[in-house]
Amino acid sequence: MPSDADLQRQLKQLQEQYQALLADYRDLQLEKQKQETSATLWLEQRTRELQAEAREQKKAETLQRVFYRIAERAAADLSFYDFLQSVHGLLGELLYAKNCYVCLYDAQKQRKDFPYYVDERDGDTLQRSNVPYRRGLTEFVLSTGRPQIIDAARLKLLEAGGQVTEGSGDMTFSSWLGVPMHIRGAIGGVLAVQGYEPGVAYSDTDADILSFVANHVSSAIERYQALDELRKSEERYRTVIENVGVGVVVVQDDRMVFVNPSLERIVGHPREYLLSQPYTATVHPEDLPVMRERHERRLRGDEVDSMYGFRVITQSGEVRSLELSAVKIEWGKREATLIFVVDATARLQAELTQRQTLQRQTELNDMKSRFISVASHEFRTPLAFILSSAELLKHYGDRLPEPEKADVIATIETGVRRMTQMLDRVLLLGKVEAQMLEFQPAQVNLQVLCQDLVEDARIQHSEAGCELALEFEAWPATGLFDEKLLRHIFGNLLSNAIKYSQQGGKILFRVSSSEGRVAFEVSDQGIGIPAEELPHLFEWFHRASNVGEIQGTGLGLAIVKNSVDLHGGRIEVASVVGQGTRFTVTI
Repeated sequence: MPSDADLQRQLKQLQEQYQALLADYRDLQLEKQKQETSATLWLEQRTRELQAEAREQKKAETLQRVFYRIAERAAADLSFYDFLQSVHGLLGELLYAKNCYVCLYDAQKQRKDFPYYVDERDGDTLQRSNVPYRRGLTEFVLSTGRPQIIDAARLKLLEAGGQVTEGSGDMTFSSWLGVPMHIRGAIGGVLAVQGYEPGVAYSDTDADILSFVANHVSSAIERYQALDELRKSEERYRTVIENVGVGVVVVQDDRMVFVNPSLERIVGHPREYLLSQPYTATVHPEDLPVMRERHERRLRGDEVDSMYGFRVITQSGEVRSLELSAVKIEWGKREATLIFVVDATARLQAELTQRQTLQRQTELNDMKSRFISVASHEFRTPLAFILSSAELLKHYGDRLPEPEKADVIATIETGVRRMTQMLDRVLLLGKVEAQMLEFQPAQVNLQVLCQDLVEDARIQHSEAGCELALEFEAWPATGLFDEKLLRHIFGNLLSNAIKYSQQGGKILFRVSSSEGRVAFEVSDQGIGIPAEELPHLFEWFHRASNVGEIQGTGLGLAIVKNSVDLHGGRIEVASVVGQGTRFTVTI
């Protein structure tokens, strides 16, 4: 049995072991505590890291989503203001942007435009154009070319340094952030946000975000400016096209798809009609084949005259002469023809008038030459008779028997009458050429007039020995005529019938009526007129080639034709060489 000492010793050992185990346990507890604390700290740190990563990931996703939506809005068919308004809304998802504006800067003009300006205090009163360049916060960003974060303290420093002296709008903001926008390779504007609440304070991160947004907005602004310039250019060209005096038309698929007002005026049809019809609807039928053939050749790429003429028929039935030039173009990404049309009617008429005037001048010069030739010949003969007869009377008048003296005087009188007749015809020629031959109708007894004409012809041509008869079958015998013109007409026709007939020939003057018109017929059995010369019979100074030495001026029938025309009548002639001629005047 162990002794007390042994037991004491064993008990002491056990106590020592216990104390050692207790110390080990305490060390283990401390170590456990340490490990638990370290794990907690690591977990907390890792949690914070993960949370930060999550926030960055969310921010990145938000940025990506905002940039995508900005690009989407830029491609949409929005007005410039609506686009900037949508950007403002999206910007609020990235930073404080309750107040926002966009400034566009024209460095050449030193002017600013504010196409978008929203402010809780200023409203949109600063949304205006053509603002002078001053020394404000916007100009500070433009001049430095860098993002600027401005608070009240920095604003005072800038004002004190003279860098900002003419701020616009409410300047009592808590924080202001503006970034430059690079447009077409140069600083062309500023995107700015600001807050009035005490807690608003923009950071460098906000400046980076706003700069990214500004880059996207700048690209969109370039597109809007390009579209605006294109629109203005189109408006300028359209204004020119709409107001130019030349007709402009675009033809596609055989239809007019565009016409300007000048074309409406030139072709004489309204725009609605032209756009609803084939492009050849107004073209003159005789010009259609050429118009279609050239149009088809042009579309095939064949060589076609750059300009040619054609005619159109207006709504009122007027025929106009036009000239066009055409070229192939694309219209709505499809093949079409651009045509320019000018009204050549007046010019062509002027050219025709000029040609007619020149031709008339040539005819007048020819007439003048022929008149001088005829007059010198026709006046010389009676003048020679008058001169010789006067000399005969001068030298031998006191010795001439009375019958011979009477014959000489009669010769003088005949020569004078002949010259008077020729002068009368020349005077009538002048009146006809000047369109001064008057038509003065009055009641005329045709039967009495015709009897007087026949009797005058007999007396005037008594030496011809022709048989002249009048057959009057016109009833009633009176009517409205110009007696003076009738005497010109039938005095000439009867005189010619006698003059170009053989000695003792028969001349018939027949007058009849039917259906309210009177027909006067003068026929002879004389030398006749060659058939090829009939078309020229009523021309001034024309005389048939077979008249030989028979005297005449070539004026009579031209005066007859004009006198008949003034009565609204017509004159016809039938003749056979060697058998005779018949003139029929119907009035």
